[in-house]
Amino acid sequence: MDIEEKLKAIHEAIFEGELMDAKQLTKQLVDEQIDSALILKDGIIPAIRDIGESMEEGDFFMPEVKMSTKVLQEVAEILRPYVISQENLTELKVPPWTGEGDIDDIGTYLKTTIEQGVDLPVQDQMGVLDMIAAGLDTHEFTPCKIQASEADEK
Repeated sequence: MDIEEKLKAIHEAIFEGELMDAKQLTKQLVDEQIDSALILKDGIIPAIRDIGESMEEGDFFMPEVKMSTKVLQEVAEILRPYVISQENLTELKVPPWTGEGDIDDIGTYLKTTIEQGVDLPVQDQMGVLDMIAAGLDTHEFTPCKIQASEADEK
């Protein structure tokens, strides 16, 4: 499997919530000393964008979000020391989570956040990845708009 195929496979593993595959591929790329910016730009960021799009369109629900979130957290743990040294870890800028609302609102927030962060330096992209993984893990989703409007009609 060449680098491009591995990056596509990481994307798919994150999106599908395949923890072991994503961890193994990330470790392989790090061991092969593939540029961390490339791993983020062509593997992880597109996966987050697709997760956001699927949430926004109503194709991703809480079980899928939680599975993909766990994968993002584990991949971030593997990639972080490769992006920033232990001595400089305090310099890692993790922006605050400001996402609010139900699952489709958070999907829109993910897409916007990722699109704004795509041209950031790799250390800042790592901070955005950490923020998204932590934010998705702790966010309390409001009831779906459709469910709320159905309840109001009764």
